Amino acid sequence: MTAERWLRFYPSDWLGDPALRTCSYAARGLWVDMLCLMDAAKPRGHLKLGRQKVDAQTLATLTNGTPRLVEKLLAELQKAGVFSVNSRGTIYSRKMVREEKWSKKGKKMSAARWSKGPENNAEFGTSNARSMTPESRIHNKQESCRSRLGAARAKRHHQPDHDPPDFSNDPVNPSEALLRTRILKH
Repeated sequence: MTAERWLRFYPSDWLGDPALRTCSYAARGLWVDMLCLMDAAKPRGHLKLGRQKVDAQTLATLTNGTPRLVEKLLAELQKAGVFSVNSRGTIYSRKMVREEKWSKKGKKMSAARWSKGPENNAEFGTSNARSMTPESRIHNKQESCRSRLGAARAKRHHQPDHDPPDFSNDPVNPSEALLRTRILKH
């Protein structure tokens, strides 16, 4: 495990998950330890050590608990629907697996977008990798400033494409209320 590793933790998700809120303090504490172990596992989000799934005995050893207590807490978490178990019997976090899938997809899309290959131009319209060189950044910045100045000038000195409608020759029919005012009586 590297020093740069970190785990996304959203307090609102932790406090707002009704399934987790129904569990005891001990079960929630075990779940946090399990999340930390699943974050370091391969594949991420699965409760594994190396290629082996973690059983209650091993989990008890890893979390400084007794196997009997860990089994009880795992049953409580499973009954509340906090975690899932795959077809091979491995416990996994649905959210962590989903986030890992999104992360891999995002990395793939980012790599495809910023690569210099012409095969990506068709998919994304154009390759932005060329525009990220130091020379082109200066050029792009100058063009951007010019276009913003031009837009600001056009906004200040806006001339409409057509004249606004002229209602000055239309007859005015004042209402009853307007006729009773002093302005129209004089």
